[in-house]
Amino acid sequence: MNGNMAAANNTVLLLRYPNLFANRKFFYIEPTNEMGIVSLGSFFTAFDISKAPLDDSQLGRLTLGYAVPGFGFYLRAGLGRERVSTDNGVQSTTYGGDDWAFAIAKGFMGYNLALEGDWLTKKNQVHTDPDNGNEVEQRYNSLTLNLNLTNAPTAKNFTWTAGVSFLDYLNETEVEGDVDEGSDPDSYWQIDPYVRGGVSVLENENARILIGVGGIISYTHYDDPRDAFSIATILQPSMLGEVFIGEEKNFMFYGEVGYNWVVFSYNKNNDSDVTAMVDRMYPVVASVGFRYQYKDFLAVELGLGDKLFTGAGNFFQADGTYIDFSAMVRF
Repeated sequence: MNGNMAAANNTVLLLRYPNLFANRKFFYIEPTNEMGIVSLGSFFTAFDISKAPLDDSQLGRLTLGYAVPGFGFYLRAGLGRERVSTDNGVQSTTYGGDDWAFAIAKGFMGYNLALEGDWLTKKNQVHTDPDNGNEVEQRYNSLTLNLNLTNAPTAKNFTWTAGVSFLDYLNETEVEGDVDEGSDPDSYWQIDPYVRGGVSVLENENARILIGVGGIISYTHYDDPRDAFSIATILQPSMLGEVFIGEEKNFMFYGEVGYNWVVFSYNKNNDSDVTAMVDRMYPVVASVGFRYQYKDFLAVELGLGDKLFTGAGNFFQADGTYIDFSAMVRF
């Protein structure tokens, strides 16, 4: 759940590096995240849910991809649009969760290079173009780009990933082509160079312990009229333990723990002449689970943990825990 780079590949990593689908044939189902994946060894597809983070809207989403050894890509879309024409003009609505995305990955010289892009509508937005009156267009979108390089294909004991992520977040209303300044308090762009690593520190034939850490330097610039920016340095330490039971090692227990540590954050608002400096260790979160594999074609996994390490679609109970269940049939 916390992305330890030395852990075995999971479906999240396969979708981040789509060339890893090459020669893999399986059916994967994850009811708690409402996701299913089929890989035919080259062509693959996934069904899942696109959620709008600002109003909890949901749309179905389709991924189509292709992979060969050393190269892979996919296109993804979750569509939700409506256009209504009347005698008074046109009103177009884009539903929260409307999503367009892609990923492409290339392996070379023992490394894997990947580029991802995602355009997501954060909540329902309306574009009104009346015959008589002002044209009004809402924008509640985010554009995310992520470029990263990893040594995972040939890593021995130490696995690392280095990259940079860019986010352009819009929260504004445009009237007759001009942005309404009162509607734009939260629009910003953000760039985050990062590095993550993981290493096995204890290991025998039945168990191993992995230590991981991530480091991020984040710069955020807020759009006018808010003249503000922030710089933060973040560490993400984690630990993961796995133990295999039985002679065939087809039963595995695992546990993991980690947290976010804002080592230093400098926030400057020139408009209000306010400066803030922060350092904070956020609470530790943990999860446990087990995986059972029958021969070489069926595996099931169940995880229990805290909501901070779950995906957006996981089932949350009132106490803040989650239950995550998945199964895979291999061919």
